[in-house]
Amino acid sequence: MIDSPRRHLPPARHLALPDGRLVTIRCAVPDDAPALIDCLKRVGGESSYLTFGPEGRGLDEVELRAVLAEAHLKDNALALVALDDDRIVGNLLFEGGSRSRIRHGGEFGISVLQAYAGKGVGRAMLEVLIGWAELSGVVRKLDLRVRSDNLGAIRLYERLGWKIEGLITRDLCIDGIFHDALYMGRHVDPPTP
Repeated sequence: MIDSPRRHLPPARHLALPDGRLVTIRCAVPDDAPALIDCLKRVGGESSYLTFGPEGRGLDEVELRAVLAEAHLKDNALALVALDDDRIVGNLLFEGGSRSRIRHGGEFGISVLQAYAGKGVGRAMLEVLIGWAELSGVVRKLDLRVRSDNLGAIRLYERLGWKIEGLITRDLCIDGIFHDALYMGRHVDPPTP
């Protein structure tokens, strides 16, 4: 792992799947970039709920390595991967604001391969994000955008404390059809002593 000046990095978390397999959730590192690109392309081809399709996020390996290195070093950014053995099956990237007045908040994206959806992988990554934010000493607001018809994701976010804060009309256009999105936010408080 990279040596980091950050005050807090979450430890790896292990999740037992219903079939007995073990998924490990840990901080992403630059060397994850090639496998993460493959995962993003796969999940983009499986889901119409994401802002990208089978092309992935549009970052090459060098660019993604830089994003992961920066997320590892900043005290208001977090990159996670979920692994089944050594295969990336999900990811989360939170990026906080870059200026002093907005660095306490930021937005994240999350995706999980279809074969792992509904098995607790997404929820576990979100729980790691919340725990990390609470201990960060910096992050006090977690924002996201979700397609308004992605009811399963919306219910999960609400169960974990996110609230709907607004509607974004025509947020995505897929095959000529517009889709609205909800803007959701969650306040983060430091743990009480």
